[in-house]
Amino acid sequence: MRAVVSPVQTTDSRAGSLLELLDLQTGVDLAEGGDYGSVHSGDFVPMDGTVAMHGTASATFSSSGMIDHSTMEELPISLSVTYRLVGRGLEVTYQVSATDTAEISLPLEADFGLKPYVGGFVKFHNQTIEVDRRNALNGTHETFRVSGDQEVELYGPGCEIDTWFNFPNPSKAMLTVSGEEYPDNEYLSIRFFDVEPPRDNCAGPDLHSRLGPGSSSSYYVRMFVEDDHTPIYFSYHPDMYERTASWIMDEIPLLHPAQGYMWGFSETSSGDEWVSATLIRILEDHPQMNMNILILGDGILQGNCDSMWYEPGHQDSWSHWHCTWRISTEAPADYKQWLINIQNDVYPWSERVNLGCHGYHHTPCPDSAWDPYHEFITYELEEHQERFDMIRSDYTDIGLDAQEAMRTLRPPGNRVSLSALWALVDHGFRYYSNGARWNEWMAGEWFWDLYLSKYETPYGRMWGANTVWWADYNQMMNYDYLSRVMERGKHGLLGGHPIAIFGGQPAYDRIDSLCTSLEQDYPHFGWLLPVDYAELMDELYVSTVDSVRSTWTSASLYFTGSTSYGQTVVAKLPESVTDISAMVDGQPATWEVHDGNRVFVDADGLSGGSHQVTIQWEPVGIEEESNSEAAERIVISAPNPTDRSIPVSVTGLGGNEPCEIFLYDMAGRKVTSSFVPGGSATRMDTDLMLSESVPMGVYVLVARSGQRSDARKLVLIGR
Repeated sequence: MRAVVSPVQTTDSRAGSLLELLDLQTGVDLAEGGDYGSVHSGDFVPMDGTVAMHGTASATFSSSGMIDHSTMEELPISLSVTYRLVGRGLEVTYQVSATDTAEISLPLEADFGLKPYVGGFVKFHNQTIEVDRRNALNGTHETFRVSGDQEVELYGPGCEIDTWFNFPNPSKAMLTVSGEEYPDNEYLSIRFFDVEPPRDNCAGPDLHSRLGPGSSSSYYVRMFVEDDHTPIYFSYHPDMYERTASWIMDEIPLLHPAQGYMWGFSETSSGDEWVSATLIRILEDHPQMNMNILILGDGILQGNCDSMWYEPGHQDSWSHWHCTWRISTEAPADYKQWLINIQNDVYPWSERVNLGCHGYHHTPCPDSAWDPYHEFITYELEEHQERFDMIRSDYTDIGLDAQEAMRTLRPPGNRVSLSALWALVDHGFRYYSNGARWNEWMAGEWFWDLYLSKYETPYGRMWGANTVWWADYNQMMNYDYLSRVMERGKHGLLGGHPIAIFGGQPAYDRIDSLCTSLEQDYPHFGWLLPVDYAELMDELYVSTVDSVRSTWTSASLYFTGSTSYGQTVVAKLPESVTDISAMVDGQPATWEVHDGNRVFVDADGLSGGSHQVTIQWEPVGIEEESNSEAAERIVISAPNPTDRSIPVSVTGLGGNEPCEIFLYDMAGRKVTSSFVPGGSATRMDTDLMLSESVPMGVYVLVARSGQRSDARKLVLIGR
């Protein structure tokens, strides 16, 4: 391939874009529509910068900031974009850094123009065997957003080659496809930082991240022409799972005053308080399941919502008006001890229960005894910080570890304003439910999928996912909302109010049946706590993928970071292979083969540093052929050891079949290649010439002709 990168803005492209990405074999310019690989945040684009060359196949664009040329306003985000040509493909590494406090009020993303494929199609794939989704690139769709996929396939009648994008780190693969410039172009984009409107009439600006000075993150993209690669990437799930799910249960107290004695509880499934007893029974009936139960800080309902007072010294602070029914002040000692026992794993079942937060969402506004504007829906930066300070104080007064309980939150009504979102991040929350989206349209279709969210402030980072099935309606919710997510290999969040869920035996049977179906109907399914799912995503996010490489017999993923949450690496191998093996940092690793010849490798337990996960195999038919099969083999030969001029011979060729010669290093990286067109001879001779920059060492010499191939190791010595 041939590439041209511009250090300055041009008529058609932003600074840092590839002006040309030409496939020399077909003459297709994948960058012909402009803005290929370029970064922007709305009208903010990279300032003109510099391009540094690293040999003939790699270059780095650097820019000190971003600017809106229409207003001359600047965004303090510096960029470094490294492009590398690798065979018939490209890899791109983005380094995004805040040089000062930066509010990302519009999505910060990198675009890849799809002009050669306009009128064609895009497919999304992940670690399951199914295609996640398939969409037409015909300009009829709005922007659609995809989370949790690692592969994107582009094809269409207007382009003679297919293209595959590999996003090997799923925590950094929030992808969109936009047709806003159809028919001239459509765009595949990777979103570094997302933005979305606040939900359900919440006040204030769009939800977005605010980066502190020095905040920096990297993103890696690999592009292949044609399907001549072996996809390899981190799984979206831990522990070799293909799909996962979590429960969030609302809420403790499990009863409200009008429903009975609200401070009752059970310690076993046969206890007197039936709601908590039934929750324990669900855990017993599903011993692999985890459950997150939210603590409601102000257990009140309409009957006593007028009994509130202000905190002394905070008479004018809306956030310090509270009812008299807060758990910290009203719950009896044994109830508080029950919560402490759950947190400290005193009961046999409590090690699988995490206590989360539901806020003060029944606390009314002092101006109206039953005002819907609780603490999540308003936009008040200082007061939201105060409210969560008070929640932390309440949890501590109960005797709980606030650092543990204030990690997972479901906003009441799934409502959260920007000020509430930032207060959550600042107070150590790692996960929040970002809403129920089954009644929403996206890109002209119902959105029944995962919506992964990530937001940052200078004080932390938080992840979210949408609720895909809700349990406490009189009429059972459509199972399609959940099954679509499971079939697509995503993470599913389930929820409901226990007193509504377990109001009768049919409801219990419904939940029991659903959990059993997930466990039995979907292969390699696992239960997670929401915070564990968030921690997995976060540990992946702070890791960096350095490169992916594949040959006809191996695939490797190189990354820098640590793993402690069950991280798994997946590769989709060719259909007919044998002698599979997996190595992590040169040592044999635990691995499994799932349907579709997908190899899942345990990459967990690695300390901080650089790591390599490699999967190797042999194509069926290369080893142990019969005499007749051996007679039909091609055989490659060359002097061994050799110098930088390598005479290569291939025998056993048939008639007009062309032959390709490749030289790979031991990491699977292609060093050079040669293509010889077909002729009448059964033998082909050629020379491979290596440059002085190729180091001495061990290499693999490969010949391919049609479906036949052969390989030999070579030792390069001398000059």
